Amino acid sequence: MFELHNFQQQVIDDLSAGYQQGHLRQVVALATGGGKTVVAAHLGHRAAAKGKRTLFVVDRVQLCGQAAETFNDMGLSVGILRGEDTSYTRQDQIVVASIQSIRSRSAPDWMDFAIIDECHILHSEHVKLMGAWSDKAFIGLSATPLRPGLGKHFTNLVRGPSIRELTDRGFLVPVRAFAPQADAVMKVLDGVSCGTTTGGYDYRENELGTAMNQKELIGDIVRTWQERGEDRPTLCFAVNIAHSKSIRDDFIAAGVNAAHIDAYTDATDRSEIIAGFKAGEIKLLTSVNVLGIGFNVPDASCLILARPTLSEALHIQQCGRGIRTARGKTDCIILDHSGNCLKHGLPHHFVVPELDRGDKPDPAKVKLKEKPDFIVCKNCGAVLDPDQRSCPQCGLDRPICGTRITYRDGRLVEFGKAVDGKETIQIDPRTFYLEAMGYCLTNGQKPGRAYHLTLDRFPNVRVPYAWRNLPPLTPSPEVARWIKNRNLYDRIRLQRGAP
Repeated sequence: MFELHNFQQQVIDDLSAGYQQGHLRQVVALATGGGKTVVAAHLGHRAAAKGKRTLFVVDRVQLCGQAAETFNDMGLSVGILRGEDTSYTRQDQIVVASIQSIRSRSAPDWMDFAIIDECHILHSEHVKLMGAWSDKAFIGLSATPLRPGLGKHFTNLVRGPSIRELTDRGFLVPVRAFAPQADAVMKVLDGVSCGTTTGGYDYRENELGTAMNQKELIGDIVRTWQERGEDRPTLCFAVNIAHSKSIRDDFIAAGVNAAHIDAYTDATDRSEIIAGFKAGEIKLLTSVNVLGIGFNVPDASCLILARPTLSEALHIQQCGRGIRTARGKTDCIILDHSGNCLKHGLPHHFVVPELDRGDKPDPAKVKLKEKPDFIVCKNCGAVLDPDQRSCPQCGLDRPICGTRITYRDGRLVEFGKAVDGKETIQIDPRTFYLEAMGYCLTNGQKPGRAYHLTLDRFPNVRVPYAWRNLPPLTPSPEVARWIKNRNLYDRIRLQRGAP
């Protein structure tokens, strides 16, 4: 049997321990580049050694062949359950099946054990199969097991190393990110509504496509790539087919060999386009929904994020297409024309949370998700962590924020100036709004009050509607004190009958 890395062996051991504790439904959270398929193959070998057969379920028909080829290379006898290509026997050690084929043909009931790939994309057919095979073990694999309610179907979470850990150990490459037009994107998103989509709660695609498919925005994508993309093999994530084709056409007009693929692209054409990209003949490949999962071309060292999303899972999946290692590849450049890095962070900031059980949280007891407030360098557009005082790309020091006014122990003082020998902490309107929302949620107040508090705190600042969709932050002591003082001030005015 092939050799495992220490962290992969640890995942196997943790799964075994979970099974011994009675967990028949477990999720393995393993980042891109961590070897989810290697772990699955090892589990298949272990099952085969005991005379057991494994069912490996993929989310898309196109992924069957890729998985089957990988398992075959790892020494397993492989069958396939996929439409007209279906070919498997009881002698196969592992059967790779698409969930679509299981829905239409059902899974062979003589399988002993099942692995669900990309389990955060959980279909009703997955749930149905788990119910029918209640006495059989199921393992879900995902780099981003963030799906609401996933904890209803799986009882144990096994975490592999984080993206940061894999990057530090050389299994992934570091990233450099630029968000050159974050303000422009925020403006166009103000008019885009949100709701339940096929990918969960997110921007409505038809409105998002109209907002983002503007010549000035696409033109900036091309110009930024010419300035920052370093002529690297590049993947672009677009909103819809029209948006993706517009991006392709503008790159071609600028003399860059670019191509577009989508779910409707002919299989032969798709293979030729991907082969051309791998060979370096196509410099930029733009697409909708077909590059985020299962697209295995690690040579891509530049990503263009042109599709804003509220889904942290989608954001991390997209970033994962660029952080895998390859010969001669030292890092990955992310050109963020969506604001996603500012909203969700860079790949190494992602930490896998506990599985969501779908329980409606009590607003007064909700555990707030702490996220740093990422900053864009005003000179070069690089995305900075809050604690970075100088830009690592251009070397420019971050400017000191201008004069702002805040309450400190009931008194108005210049924001950023010392009071009684203590320094106040500078804060921007967006961070204040999110911390105010966190304060309201934990104190039994309606989160909408954060809007009015922010207007009180920053009377000359417009509060975008889109901020409502961002995760709240734990309020700092300074913000909590300011709100308490404001509440006290409002009560005193009310008692005095002030308007």
